[in-house]
Amino acid sequence: MDSEQPLHLIEQLVPLLREKDFDEIFNRLTQNENTNSRFLLKMEIKRKCTPCRRVIDMRNELGEVCLVHESEGVTHFMPAEAIELFQSQCYLYRDSYTLGVYEALQVWYKLNQGRVESLSLPASPFRPFDVSAIPFASHYGRQEERMHFSSPMVLKLGNGEKLFAKSSDLSLGGIRVSVPYLPDYQTGDLVDVLFTGLEREHANPILRQPIDYQILGEEQKEGKFWLRLVKSGEHPAFDHFLREFIEHNRSRYRVSVDYLLSAAIIKGYEQFYLPRMTGMPLFFGKGSAPVLEIALRTENNQHLLEYWRDAKNRDMLASLFGEARMSSLVPTRGGMSETLIYSFTHSVRSHLYFFSATREELLQSGLTALFFQVGARRPSWRVYKFSLESCALHEADLDSHPGGESHQLQDMLLRERLQQIGYVGLLQEIGLDSQRDEFRYDASQPHNANELQRFGHDISAPLFEIETLHYVQLRKEARYVHKTAIVIRHKERAWLGWTRDISAHGMQIELEEPFEGEKGEIIQVALPRLQELSKSMDLQRLPYRLVSLNLSRTVLHLCIEGEPARHTGHQFFSLLIESNQNKLKATREHRRYRGMARALRNIFTHHIFDTPVYVNKLKAGPKPAALGVAPRPRSLSPLLKACAEQEDQANLYPLFQGGLLRTLLLDPLRTIEREDKPKQAEVYIANLHSRSGSPLFRSRLASSFATLEDKQRFVELALQQGEFYSVLVGISRTGRPDTSFIANELDYIAKFAIHKAKKLEEELWSVVGVGELTDTTQATLFRLGITPPTG
Repeated sequence: MDSEQPLHLIEQLVPLLREKDFDEIFNRLTQNENTNSRFLLKMEIKRKCTPCRRVIDMRNELGEVCLVHESEGVTHFMPAEAIELFQSQCYLYRDSYTLGVYEALQVWYKLNQGRVESLSLPASPFRPFDVSAIPFASHYGRQEERMHFSSPMVLKLGNGEKLFAKSSDLSLGGIRVSVPYLPDYQTGDLVDVLFTGLEREHANPILRQPIDYQILGEEQKEGKFWLRLVKSGEHPAFDHFLREFIEHNRSRYRVSVDYLLSAAIIKGYEQFYLPRMTGMPLFFGKGSAPVLEIALRTENNQHLLEYWRDAKNRDMLASLFGEARMSSLVPTRGGMSETLIYSFTHSVRSHLYFFSATREELLQSGLTALFFQVGARRPSWRVYKFSLESCALHEADLDSHPGGESHQLQDMLLRERLQQIGYVGLLQEIGLDSQRDEFRYDASQPHNANELQRFGHDISAPLFEIETLHYVQLRKEARYVHKTAIVIRHKERAWLGWTRDISAHGMQIELEEPFEGEKGEIIQVALPRLQELSKSMDLQRLPYRLVSLNLSRTVLHLCIEGEPARHTGHQFFSLLIESNQNKLKATREHRRYRGMARALRNIFTHHIFDTPVYVNKLKAGPKPAALGVAPRPRSLSPLLKACAEQEDQANLYPLFQGGLLRTLLLDPLRTIEREDKPKQAEVYIANLHSRSGSPLFRSRLASSFATLEDKQRFVELALQQGEFYSVLVGISRTGRPDTSFIANELDYIAKFAIHKAKKLEEELWSVVGVGELTDTTQATLFRLGITPPTG
């Protein structure tokens, strides 16, 4: 093109190709161009967007620093810098390798010929998968202003061990202490602190007495170690001294906002994940067979409560955790217990009966094959992973809750209620519809289904409380849990079922038999029980459109067909919801104790059992940037650390190598809306032991195996040559960050460092997706009948 102006416009337009309204943007930017120039611009953009298969090979000039990079079946050879440019250019051209990408790389090649020395040596293939590790629950007890202050002190541990240490910074509520080594301790252990340095400088008798602190956690970097301590118990005289000391020395010692910045980042990432997690946090009492006390509901885990609701709309979830079952699941001190739970329901004359068994119960009974044969082919078949750990009151972080004299009684009642909680667990549905045919049983063998009666639940269940997690509401409209009979008709056939949830614009339903229609088709809905509530509206032939359905074709999402104002279903449910707002609100937002939901949230962050992954939209396009780490090691920790190069990082190469990153995270993220349920898929990973000792992984989608035998062969070979993992990967789109949750931290940081507050907000706003990694290895091995080798 001859004109410099159109060339300048090309540079402006190419980064905008991904925008949905690109044509409108093009017209606006080229409104001053004549018809010929606009035609040439369109032709040039079209040319640059042409798919390309040319190999980029820079080995002639830059051979020493070239890496192999495969994309869309084409193998290229170029330095790490060029690979980064290649990926960012492909992102601009709608995730495709085009002529525009090829030409941009040729320009870079010409500019960098002869620069072998200044270019970096070949990077590790793992480096693009490095992500930051966000330590969940590491910010508690750090709400006060913190001052940099170094002074000698002595720590006395519960076992009598003494540590000579130095404070790094301190506040009224806690201290960060530099120690010569990390002692043997459990989070929450008490430690006596003697402020020997302050005692020498200040003649205050209170400094001669040890002060009680609890150990919250540890830090280590470059061979140095720190402990984070939070004050325990009441020490009014010491508090008075410390408050005056900090106030009088604010000009002498620097006030730190870094701790608050770190706390705000962690809280922000926690708040992205918690509303989007699919598992349900459960809180149990104390004793040898703790009972279910409280369930914490979020937007993505309501389906668990809906499933465990009987025909009379009673919550039956507590029946899943009977006395005998829980007594076998109670973990040892500081430990965790896990099991798999299999369940199905049986309907007889409008009565719904629940059946469930853990993996251990099936093995002990010898009825595994029979349970799978009867249950796995039913629409109600579910597979759960259940994890359980002991918890402590200090994890609720009650001292940070806004109080006041008017709330003293409520705060006291909350504390008393939480003292009754001894264990926290997570119930997560991990079964995929595509796995139903993999459950092992011999249909030719005679069987007696009555033998499964031992796994049947009582028709009544203990009561428990349901708390709803506070979060930014992202749905277009609220959904309300309501179970009622439904009949749908399509192409001269009828299906029976019940509603799971309702709203004015749609509903989710579950059928007794697989549906035979397709997405987008119109079906007729009848609501026989609800018809009794309204004589003026006909609820027998309501038109709805099928939006989506699961693989077993038994769970359907429906939306109204036609104008809402004229749709009888829309009118009826709007009236039903409006007339029962108090009742529905009580179900969804019931609060017996002020601050309970937040306290439970805080406790659970100390015990996250899955691994959240955060996808950030950076200049080069969306990519995983961070993951959440539990305070205690989890089963996936070795896998996520295997390829990491730094202590504060994790690495996702074993899960997302090759094209798996795009398949499992990036492509689904582009097709889902923020109110959609997470997209899930399972990946199989073989961690092979190489002679050199370097990490060697083979990873495949579980759905990519042609036969069940191929899948079993992959698993068995992995176990023979190393280790096997299967991981359920879920991804959902985020909305705006919940900045209200960290508003106090943001305001305080802005007073001392406005640039840091802005950087924090930018980081949180860049998060576009939240993934969830669940270890399903044991479920896979048990389903496929494979026993891992011992020793």
